[in-house]
Amino acid sequence: MKTVFITGASTGIGNSCAKILSSNNYKVFGTVRTEQDSLKVKKEIGATFYPIIMDVTNEDSIYNAKKIIEREIPNGKLDILINNAGIALGGPLKYIDTDIFRKQFEVNFFGLISVTKTFLTLLGATDKNNHQGKIIMISSISGKRSYPFVSPYVSSKHALEGFSDSIRKELMLYGIDVILIEPGPIKT
Repeated sequence: MKTVFITGASTGIGNSCAKILSSNNYKVFGTVRTEQDSLKVKKEIGATFYPIIMDVTNEDSIYNAKKIIEREIPNGKLDILINNAGIALGGPLKYIDTDIFRKQFEVNFFGLISVTKTFLTLLGATDKNNHQGKIIMISSISGKRSYPFVSPYVSSKHALEGFSDSIRKELMLYGIDVILIEPGPIKT
């Protein structure tokens, strides 16, 4: 059974991915924010879904998630990491505080970097590489096109695009694919 770890599996794209992969015989670990979300999503998806309460902006939380997954996959091989967790903040630049940009980047960019770095060895980024995982980045069309009144969100997605292109070349050394998905608006 292949294994996948999805951040932001409570709703939207992450939840849909978890349902599809779980129904196709993947062992799916998905992050949720609360115990209530954990119970709800587990009930929706079923036996091959393992909810993990995690905050992408908290290093200890990310490390604890890794430990949980390591216990559940005794071969130590994670097949896919789907970096999906994110928020969308915005407003007219004239009226939004710079801290809105910081919060946006903490979740959509720096959190994603922390998760990716933490899970690299499980994906096969080791000297004794005998496993080649995949990293799927859920970005947005906003990473290619800019829109008014959502400059914090658009900026974070442009940063994700550059980061993904850069690490794609780095991780080729280990045979790890980095895939970027840029969907349009999604009702979540």
